[in-house]
Amino acid sequence: MIKPTTMPSHVPTTSWLRFTILSGIAAMVSYAAAAFVPLPEKISLLLAFAFGPFFMLASLGYFHIIRAWKDSIALQVGVLFNIVGTSLVTLMLVVQQTSFTFHDRFKTERGDVFSEAQRAWVFKEVNAIQLGTDLAWDLFISAGTVFLAIGMWNHPAYRKIFPITGILVAVLLFSFNMASFPVPPSEAGSVDFGPFVALWYLALTVWTWVHKAKISSMAVR
Repeated sequence: MIKPTTMPSHVPTTSWLRFTILSGIAAMVSYAAAAFVPLPEKISLLLAFAFGPFFMLASLGYFHIIRAWKDSIALQVGVLFNIVGTSLVTLMLVVQQTSFTFHDRFKTERGDVFSEAQRAWVFKEVNAIQLGTDLAWDLFISAGTVFLAIGMWNHPAYRKIFPITGILVAVLLFSFNMASFPVPPSEAGSVDFGPFVALWYLALTVWTWVHKAKISSMAVR
């Protein structure tokens, strides 16, 4: 009798660590480059649209890294919210850039069918769609970050500093968005805690990179 080939029961934690670190760095680099580096338009668009998928992959990686230490409902819910959120941010960016492109194109077209004031009014109406999608992204990433932070509570490598700060910035992001709804906090003269959440994930990625050996040793064998 031919014995079936034995397959590994799971991907090694070290592989998920490399995957997560690379995906997290790629997400942050693509976002920063698209926002702050003067690049050809198509390259900037590609980098902007790549942010969501890279962040999605990094979230999946954190699920497997933390689950190797301890699985929990909070961890699974957090990563689920993050994955849905990254889909929404990609949708938001695509709708945003499409609206901006068509608006700029319409402004340069000849004809006096619409006045400049009418074009500006139409743009504000259409732009409200991407602003609403942006809010949905903030709500999902807030919830995802809270549950992910709870899922890593007492992890020997992340300790309590990452869970506490993650919950704090996520709750502030959620609260300030709801307080200024339907206007985004940045446009309402308030504080946008989105960059603080991004910095938290950046710090989490760097910390994971520096302490990858310790995190790998925490995996349940």
